[in-house]
Amino acid sequence: MNAKTKLALLFFGLQIPYLSFAIYFGMSFQHALAPTWFTNTLMIWFAANFGIFLLVARRLRTGSVPTQEQRAVSANFARLGARLLLLWVGLFLYGLMMTLQGKIPLNRALPAGAFLLFFIGIFGWNSYCMRHENG
Repeated sequence: MNAKTKLALLFFGLQIPYLSFAIYFGMSFQHALAPTWFTNTLMIWFAANFGIFLLVARRLRTGSVPTQEQRAVSANFARLGARLLLLWVGLFLYGLMMTLQGKIPLNRALPAGAFLLFFIGIFGWNSYCMRHENG
């Protein structure tokens, strides 16, 4: 089994239970605001899935020399990562502004801000490493 197939199976293996949980419990909160435990659980579970996937992908990738085509794809992903980084920084600053104005309750803003900071950190570190790797 090649690395792409392993990563695809890992991705779907991690996401199917996550999506099942989200859909099952999300359907029961259709007309009301979802409780804090639900949103916090979804954020932590998603971040854990993302971290597991990144660690396994890095382990499968070590030791192989990338081809020219793989480098081009990597550059495209680097551009996409930079755009996502800017979007998440903008969302973080917008949420911070709304929280300071009192429009978003603090018990909802803190977990959401931590979630955004997690992805800002991961994608920021990735952008830093790719920039220094490519000169």
